[in-house]
Amino acid sequence: MNKVLVKDYKNKKEKTFSVTENVQDIISTFYFLRNHPNIDKLKVGESIVVDMFFDDETFKFKLKFIGRENLKTKFGTAPTMIFRPIVQSGRVFKEEESLTVWISDDQNKIPLRIKASLAVGSIKADIDGFKGLKNPFMVKLK
Repeated sequence: MNKVLVKDYKNKKEKTFSVTENVQDIISTFYFLRNHPNIDKLKVGESIVVDMFFDDETFKFKLKFIGRENLKTKFGTAPTMIFRPIVQSGRVFKEEESLTVWISDDQNKIPLRIKASLAVGSIKADIDGFKGLKNPFMVKLK
């Protein structure tokens, strides 16, 4: 089928778009990483490319692997993998590499932190809670 239905509630319009197989949106892309077959084999500087649907079009979304680090969270210190998505600069983001995402370096691969330099400031978001994980969340207690 490979179609996306976009509902514009403000203008009361709907539009259907043809998309590629396994296309993702901006949020599902990070969860798509959880099951990517090569994620644990990435070397620093390598990228994963995902077809993403955004602003009524499909484009190649590139996630560059930056490395690994231990990240302090409210649950303890967690080993993480760091990705830097290549984003469009100008409208929202300050530069192409303005967004950084930390995901847990365990079997869950859950997003733990997102930081972005925006055109009008910056934002940082940390995970506040989790439940129903398939695998134990691996942290070193504080």
